Amino acid sequence: MEEPIKMKAKTYVGLEDVLGRELIRLGADDVETEAEPGTVTFSGDKFLLYQANYELRTALKIYKEVCSFDFADKDEFYAQFKDYRWSKILNIYKSFRIEVICKSDAFGADEDIKANVTGIITDYFFAKSRKQPPHDTPNPAVVVVLEINQNNCQFLLDSSGASLAHRGYKVSGSGIGYDEVYCAGLVQLSGWKSNTNFIDPACGIATLPIEAAMFAYNIPSQICRESFGFFTWRDFDEVLWKDVKDSGRLGVKHNGDFTHKIIGYVADDTLFRAANQNVKKAVLDKYVDIVKLPCDEITAPESKSTVMIVTPKIDTFNQEQTKDTLGNISALVKRTFKENANVWIHTSYEDMPKAMGIQPSKVLEISNGTEENKLALY
Repeated sequence: MEEPIKMKAKTYVGLEDVLGRELIRLGADDVETEAEPGTVTFSGDKFLLYQANYELRTALKIYKEVCSFDFADKDEFYAQFKDYRWSKILNIYKSFRIEVICKSDAFGADEDIKANVTGIITDYFFAKSRKQPPHDTPNPAVVVVLEINQNNCQFLLDSSGASLAHRGYKVSGSGIGYDEVYCAGLVQLSGWKSNTNFIDPACGIATLPIEAAMFAYNIPSQICRESFGFFTWRDFDEVLWKDVKDSGRLGVKHNGDFTHKIIGYVADDTLFRAANQNVKKAVLDKYVDIVKLPCDEITAPESKSTVMIVTPKIDTFNQEQTKDTLGNISALVKRTFKENANVWIHTSYEDMPKAMGIQPSKVLEISNGTEENKLALY
């Protein structure tokens, strides 16, 4: 029997439990969500490694653990890499890059560790063939990640390549708003079970409605993406990869399984065009309605809805803008969606409950890495 592969998934702080539940649904073993913020560890086979990259909605990266070891000093640390048989994962034609995340007093700069391990690898191949593999190229075939925590090192391989937040369906406005992983996390944090309408009153380039639709129809998160890091690994199994894709696509729900509406509203012409382009690229234009309408003209559907309001950054020094923003949000909560709706507000603005004049019934915390946000149910 094949020995289980130990893996590590990275996500945003606040989404660890959501990601853990996703992994359990895929059949992962040994799922651990509390060891480190923004990290979920798990184990499984190569099918799961491929599947995790293809289907997980709230993972930013999937790493395969090569080994984990303790060391007493620098000499013992570097000896591990000098003894490793690098031809198992590299050859002289396969480019590579070393990435270092170091939380240890035993070392100096991360760049020194990177340079030393890179030198060990190139020396290994030069001693065998008098040639060296290319390294530190813009798009390396293999990315080796060293996570050093005091006197322990985890030697990992990046199986994802580009961040899994890059789904491949954004053709317009890719730098606007929160990314796909973050928005998928908001959908799941809300507890939405695809049993009501899903409405985004200020949808921007439609990332949130698209992620809601993919969740509702169980569409693999990376169905539009063309490549992953593990494609260039020496042990890449093309037949197994086809099985993973076939399995994911067989799980897509039919149109009749979801009978509610997914609607994104946007007032700006440029964003309206961008949102529609992204929805079409995701092949979801039959299932997601993008409506050009300002917030104060939105009307609520008669049937029950889940509403997700992602507020813009509130600059309290600009009092007029702050007043307008909070006024629009308040009107949506207290008038437009007063009846028959669960309204979630996502913001970094600490005084939102005071501004609303309503205390939320539930508050969740989530960070995008640069700001601390709250997702609150009103």
